[in-house]
Amino acid sequence: MKRQWELIGAFLASIIASVCCVIPLLLTGLGIGRAWIAYLTAFAPYRPIFISITLVFLGFSFYRVYRQPQDCSSGSLCANPQKNRTMKKILIVSTAFTLGLLAFPYAIPYVLGTAAISQRNVQMQRVVLQVSNMTCTSCSVSIRNSLLRVQGVQDAIVTFNPPEAVIVYDPAQASIQDLIQATTNAGYPSFVKSNN
Repeated sequence: MKRQWELIGAFLASIIASVCCVIPLLLTGLGIGRAWIAYLTAFAPYRPIFISITLVFLGFSFYRVYRQPQDCSSGSLCANPQKNRTMKKILIVSTAFTLGLLAFPYAIPYVLGTAAISQRNVQMQRVVLQVSNMTCTSCSVSIRNSLLRVQGVQDAIVTFNPPEAVIVYDPAQASIQDLIQATTNAGYPSFVKSNN
C-alpha cells in the first residue's frame, strides 16, 4: 500500500505543477473561457517546486519497487511475482503519464504549431496586442485558440517572449475590441501595442 502513496503523490504534484498550463488550454479547447482562468496562472511561480516534488516521489517509487530489499514473507507483495510485475507496469505507465503532464507546457506549441496565413481577396488588417498573465509557452496556444474562434480572424501568432499576439483579421467582421475580449475571456487581458 505504501508504494501506491508515492505514485499518488507524484501524480497529484504533476497535476498541480501543470495546472497553470493544462487546465486553461483544456477549457479554451472546450469553448469555456473567462477572465477567472487567469487566476490559474498564479501557480506558475511554484511550478519548479511541484516539479521537484513530483520527481522526488517518482524516484522514491522506483527505489521502493526496484532497489529496496524486501521481506518476502508469505502473504507479502514480493512473495507473489505476478503482483510485483503488475506494480512495475503501473509504475511505468504512471511515470510516463506524469512526465507527459510535466512536459506538456513545453511541448504543446510544437505539437499544435502555427498555421500559415492563407491568401484571400479581402482587405486584411494586422494588429499587435500586448498580452498579460502569460507564464509559459502553452499559454500562447490557449490565446491563439481563443483568437481563432473570433469571426473574421484569419491568423494569430502568439509568442511567450515577448508576450504578444500578432493577429491578421478582416475589419469588416471583427473589431480590435473583439480581439481584446477574446484574449480576456481566455484569461489573458491585452491591449493594443501597434495597429497597421
